[in-house]
Amino acid sequence: MAEKMKILVVGCGSIGKRHLKVLTERPQVEIAACELRREVFPQIEEISPEIAIFNNLELALAWQPQIAIVAVPNQFHHTVGIQCLRAGVHVLCEKPLADTVEHATQLVETAKEKKRVLAVVFSERYRPSILYLENLAGSGQMGNLLAGRAMVGTYNTLLCATTDSRSEQVGSLLLDYTHEFDFLRAIFGNVEDIYCVGHNLGRRKLLQVNPTVAVVVLRYTGGAIVSVHLDYIQHPQRRLLEVIGEELTVALDLQTDVMKIYDWKQDGYRVLTFDPVRNERIKAEHQDMIKAVLKGTKPRVTGEEALEVQKVAEEAIRQLTIH
Repeated sequence: MAEKMKILVVGCGSIGKRHLKVLTERPQVEIAACELRREVFPQIEEISPEIAIFNNLELALAWQPQIAIVAVPNQFHHTVGIQCLRAGVHVLCEKPLADTVEHATQLVETAKEKKRVLAVVFSERYRPSILYLENLAGSGQMGNLLAGRAMVGTYNTLLCATTDSRSEQVGSLLLDYTHEFDFLRAIFGNVEDIYCVGHNLGRRKLLQVNPTVAVVVLRYTGGAIVSVHLDYIQHPQRRLLEVIGEELTVALDLQTDVMKIYDWKQDGYRVLTFDPVRNERIKAEHQDMIKAVLKGTKPRVTGEEALEVQKVAEEAIRQLTIH
């Protein structure tokens, strides 16, 4: 019988526990968790009594995992990721790659130096509807890409968080929603110009982050102009994406995963419906990482690609004017 692959989840907040739950469905892996808060241990044990639990990263790394999934708050991705890489462990890091471009660059350089895989959890890139849209745009079927609109609005991200770290960093909204910058990059390519404006409206105590609403305008090297609306305010949660090409325009509702495709040569539109099940995307992320480690394949979102996304987010924060 082949030896089981050891996978360590570092940080067991809401996302970390989701990784643990999905990993328990893989009989070919052995799982461990690293969590500083002892009050979380019973929640981990409820997921599976077979999960080894450590409250110290050095002890967890002494367990000799092959892969570490880093799910700690953003400001700790850098230190935890580098410690894992230096211990010879491949790293799958939750988005964003780090809290700054400088820290993200150090992670990428350390992975290269240690010859370890560094991949980033941009789960929207595993969503079937996004994969379909990427292929539609990349194959040329849409013609030249002219413009786009992306919108995500919710306070659910804050409500499910187990720390208040977002309130400590200006522009945390733009780091939380780097998913949008990532899949827009996959569709439109590299960003050339950025403009960003925001405000702090919203009276719920939980929402006093900086800013609560932001709009980013991106101009891509191919000429397309895309507006991105981000906020913590809307409820119920909404998420939309439109991509406008010379031949086709695609409107995607990411809450329902219903896509409308408009063809300029025809009246009306055709409708496609996709499966939005989140755990299936997480399974695909894990499988992608395992394959990259075992077979040397390229992860869907590499550290280098996530660094480019980080640069867009950081420049948007630098450009941010708050009213």
